[in-house]
Amino acid sequence: MTSSPDIDGREMAPAPGPSDTPCADGARTTPGGPAGSLSARALCRLLESSPQPFAVADLEQRIIHANRAYGELLGYAPEDLLGLRVAELTASQPHDMTRRQHEDIVATGRNRRIVKDYRRRDGTLVRVEAMMDVFRDDEGRPAGVYCFATDISERIRAEEALRVSAEQYRELYDKAPVGYLEMDRTLRITKVNQTACELMGCEDGSLLGSSVLDLVEPDGRGALADALREKLDGMRPLLPYEQKVRTKDGRSLVVEIQERERRDGEGRVAGLRSVLQDVSGRKEAEARLIESERRARILFDGIHDAVFLHDQRGRILDANPAACRLLGYSRDELMSMTTSQIDSPEFAAGFEDRLRRQLQEGELSCEGLHRTKGGRLIPVEVTSSTVRIDQQTAILSMFRDITERKALERTRREFAAAQMRNAHEMERKNRALSESESRYRRLAEASLDGIVVADEGGRITLFNPAAEKMFGHDSGDVLGRPLDDLIPGLGDPGDPGPDRDVEEAAGAARPIFAGVGKTVELLGRRRDGGEFPLELSLSIVEVDGRPQYLGSIRDQTERQRMRAMLAHTDRLASIGLLSAGVAHEINNPLAYVLNNLAVLQREVKDLRNLIGLYESSREALAGADAAALAKIDEVAEEIDWAYLRENLEPMVERTRAGVQRVANIVGKMRGLARTTLPEWQVVPLCELVDGALEMMRGRLKHRRVDVAVRLGEVGKIECVPDQITQVLLNLLINALQAIEGSDRQEGGRIEIEASLSGPWVSVAVKDDGPGISPEHLDRLFDPFFTTKPVGEGTGLGLAISHQIIAGHGGRIEVEGRPGGGTCFRILLPRRSRRGAGPEASPAHSSTQGA
Repeated sequence: MTSSPDIDGREMAPAPGPSDTPCADGARTTPGGPAGSLSARALCRLLESSPQPFAVADLEQRIIHANRAYGELLGYAPEDLLGLRVAELTASQPHDMTRRQHEDIVATGRNRRIVKDYRRRDGTLVRVEAMMDVFRDDEGRPAGVYCFATDISERIRAEEALRVSAEQYRELYDKAPVGYLEMDRTLRITKVNQTACELMGCEDGSLLGSSVLDLVEPDGRGALADALREKLDGMRPLLPYEQKVRTKDGRSLVVEIQERERRDGEGRVAGLRSVLQDVSGRKEAEARLIESERRARILFDGIHDAVFLHDQRGRILDANPAACRLLGYSRDELMSMTTSQIDSPEFAAGFEDRLRRQLQEGELSCEGLHRTKGGRLIPVEVTSSTVRIDQQTAILSMFRDITERKALERTRREFAAAQMRNAHEMERKNRALSESESRYRRLAEASLDGIVVADEGGRITLFNPAAEKMFGHDSGDVLGRPLDDLIPGLGDPGDPGPDRDVEEAAGAARPIFAGVGKTVELLGRRRDGGEFPLELSLSIVEVDGRPQYLGSIRDQTERQRMRAMLAHTDRLASIGLLSAGVAHEINNPLAYVLNNLAVLQREVKDLRNLIGLYESSREALAGADAAALAKIDEVAEEIDWAYLRENLEPMVERTRAGVQRVANIVGKMRGLARTTLPEWQVVPLCELVDGALEMMRGRLKHRRVDVAVRLGEVGKIECVPDQITQVLLNLLINALQAIEGSDRQEGGRIEIEASLSGPWVSVAVKDDGPGISPEHLDRLFDPFFTTKPVGEGTGLGLAISHQIIAGHGGRIEVEGRPGGGTCFRILLPRRSRRGAGPEASPAHSSTQGA
């Protein structure tokens, strides 16, 4: 058989002729076949079940048989294809061409391979390669054409993709971001891309045939030639290296070169393939970056506060010397650790939550515990911000040891003072000379302490935002000014010390400021001329061979105010303890007086009865001894026995009642000063109210203030009696002081009212004083807040009361307006923490006053 061209004009390989012919019913006969050959029906079944599409058309080009694979190829059922003309299924050529192809195959008896497009039943096209040949009847006459069709759509697409890929490769080759060239063993350039030509300042292709040695400086050509020949001979490894080259226009560049061997068909090294990349800019940037990092590292290491940098997994990336000193680790040890290894377990458990908030908000302030290398836990205040370091988002954390502050806060809590928080907003400035310089610049600007740097002449060269806020100056106003303009006491270096001669002999520079290497307390001067106390940690570092003074400044105004408040509170506590001691000393003599008054009261009653018996015997006494009776009457008149007889016993009773009241007051004072653990008791509310009123009765009477008590159905409550009495006493003192502060000279009214309100026991103390200004309502329970003149109040009474009621599971509410009086309402739970509740009792009410 011979080959024939397909419809695209391409010559196809001839298909082998069939050894048998299709039967009329789609089967093939095998005349004269040997015994054991496949039967015609077996061959038909093979064709039917074959995955190879197969069809038979008669001489009129009508399909008379198609297997299932052929139907699936065109989207038809096999029976639906019967009777269709082949031309109706062919989409890429006219019907006449299809007819001529069939007639040619029948006439010549030669098979053909044809590439054509079939149209599927859904209208889509499929490219196929059809192998067609004539089939004959039993007498050898042509009966039609059979066809094996193969879907070549994927092959066509692959060929197209290969063509596009070749074009893209050429485009990538010429337009690659790096230069590429090939050289032979004589060091002549045999291939070069457009990027390499542009890099060397040449026109496209002008480098071909030239020596690679022409690209470098003359003084470096010998060494380069030797190195290249050694690489071609396999005596030197092919490693990336940097080479200075000279362009056609005279520019000097530094290029990074990577090489690979180019082998011939026999595997021998025929040359080198080189990739060139201009790194001149990178080398200059690296030099600037190294210098920037050196300067920034000096500042970073000189900061007094502890600082470290960690990634989002908690791995520590860097740490300054202050962090190493505080935690007891070396810098290398810290950089091999994670934050979980220096955090307490509780603080480490919140790492993921803090990280999420950090990434959302950009900055974060919190408190926690760090563990030193020795195992000691240190309370720290952490201020952190997010920074971009080495293509990743990292966390810059500055932490400060707040052990002293925590101790101060614990002392304040003993006197029921709330924690005071100072929130400082960090201002970040993005100065992008380089990533490293930005890292250490942010360290200084994110510090909550003022950071000031002065040169060797003492003039300010850096003034961070915290220092601006502290002194009231913008950095632009103070840069270049002497540092002792802001800190007047800093300029005197003081006593040079015994080692001064040794230092000067060694060439060490003498510091111009006092306190270098120490933490001292001085006075700072604000922009308005006002002075404030500050704490300065001053160190000296060397930058570019010159000394620089680095100062970390902390405003001490609030700390000194807290010290004064604590001293005042300590004095009050001492007075309280003294009062408790005096009360204890008075209590014993009072007991003797009370006992003696009780005996005297009993004896006076007996004496009066005895004298009554004598008076009933006057007549008998007059007859027996008139002179003695007269003497008795004279003495009785002299001592006014009639008055004594009527008033002696009431006088003794009133004296006993007065002494008993003094004893009660002393007992209340001892109870309020008691330092034992609080004991919960079930006590009548009326006793607590009466106890507080007893302490105030004298002052209330003196000011002619009426007190109305209405306790309603509230009977017993479970509480710590001394504490609730203290709260009621504080509220009564505030009410009396409010009345005293009103415009009227004297008189007033205080109401104490209790009731049951749902799950609460409500106790209200109302006064008719001048009321409270709205701006003061939110601060009434703040520690040390008072509206009284200096020396007339500590500002602790309501804060202590608030803490006591909160400790009972309740709350205090306040209502008041200017001119309308004030009402403090205590709400205590009806059922305490032990499940007990207040007991109802008959209504208790009274009115006390002058």
